[in-house]
Amino acid sequence: MNQIVVDPSLHEEKSSSLYFAVEARDTPDAFKIFRGSPWMILTRSFMEYCVNGWDNLPRKLLMFFSNVAYPMETYFHTVLCNSHEFKNTTVDNNLIFSFFDIDPSEYQLLDMSHYDTMMETGAVFARPFGEGDLVLEKIDDLVLNRTLNGFVQGEWCSSSNLEINKTTNLVSGNIDVVEPGMFGIKLRTLLGEIVNSGRYRDCQCQLQLV
Repeated sequence: MNQIVVDPSLHEEKSSSLYFAVEARDTPDAFKIFRGSPWMILTRSFMEYCVNGWDNLPRKLLMFFSNVAYPMETYFHTVLCNSHEFKNTTVDNNLIFSFFDIDPSEYQLLDMSHYDTMMETGAVFARPFGEGDLVLEKIDDLVLNRTLNGFVQGEWCSSSNLEINKTTNLVSGNIDVVEPGMFGIKLRTLLGEIVNSGRYRDCQCQLQLV
């Protein structure tokens, strides 16, 4: 965590390896560092907090984690668990379909033969897939309603829904016009059941990374 890294891909058009600096920095004392899975679902209210940052915490942490390897395993967790408003709003539950998570000795790529099982489990995430596997096209078509080499359909990205903020000149759309499809409703039901089952606790922010 204290080793500084630079990601040239942030400034270049092609992907490249991280550059690890020789220098190290002290562990910050202004906030506690937390770590967890990069596979997560973030609520709209929390994302609005990360974007708007009314107490400036998300931007401060963004500056720190921009030079950390694998920030997806630490950034949002640290923001959430250091925020007085959101630190008691976490739900710890595994929603990943993977043979590797079930049995670490079995690393198996998911393919078309696993599609029905993935749908039955209600998993939100799945891994790993082979590059260009046909099951990905099936998920795009039947679950995400995404056209081949296109975007997931939604009113949020249509030209009629875009407007320009005269103060910031930023182009944005009204996300309130987005309505969940069949699988979106299924996901909402699943998350509601997880919370109501007692797996939701107000003391999840305990795994401090030192």
